[in-house]
Amino acid sequence: MQNDFSVRTATFEDITSLARIENQVHISPWSEENFQSELEKPYSHTLVLSDDDTDSILAGYIVYWLMFDECEILNVAIDLPYRGLGFAEKLIRTVVTAVMKLGLKRVILDVRKSNLPAIHLYQKVGFNIVHVRKSFYSNGEDAYQMVLNFNESGTEF
Repeated sequence: MQNDFSVRTATFEDITSLARIENQVHISPWSEENFQSELEKPYSHTLVLSDDDTDSILAGYIVYWLMFDECEILNVAIDLPYRGLGFAEKLIRTVVTAVMKLGLKRVILDVRKSNLPAIHLYQKVGFNIVHVRKSFYSNGEDAYQMVLNFNESGTEF
C-alpha cells in the first residue's frame, strides 16, 4: 500500500537522504555540502515530500530562492520509486502558490534541453521557454530558461 506524503520544510537531518536521491537522479549531482549551504542561506528554501506515517521516507524535494520580486527554482528531484505519481508537480505547485501569496511577480528556472519530461511538466504548470542558455551545464549541454509570469498566466493553483 502506498504511503501518503506531505510537503514540509527540509531540516539538516534530511541532508543525507537529499544527497542520496540527488546522486540517483541527476547527471551532475549536488553534494551534501551543497544542500547544507542551501539550508544555511536566508533566501534559500528547501521543501521535501515525506511520508505521513514515519516522516522518515523522502520521496523528493525542491530547492528555490526568494529574491527581490521573483523566485528561482534551483533543483527538483523525485526518488526513482516515486516517479510518475505527480509528486514533482505537487512540489512545484506548492512553491508557485506560496510565491503568488507573497505577491512576487514570477518564477524562473533552468532545465536541460534533453529533459523532456521536466520541460513538459513545467509547461503544464504554466512555464514558458524564454531563452536558451548555451553550454549552461558542466557537460556543455544547453539549458532552457523558463518563466512563469503571474500577470500573464491563466493557470490556477
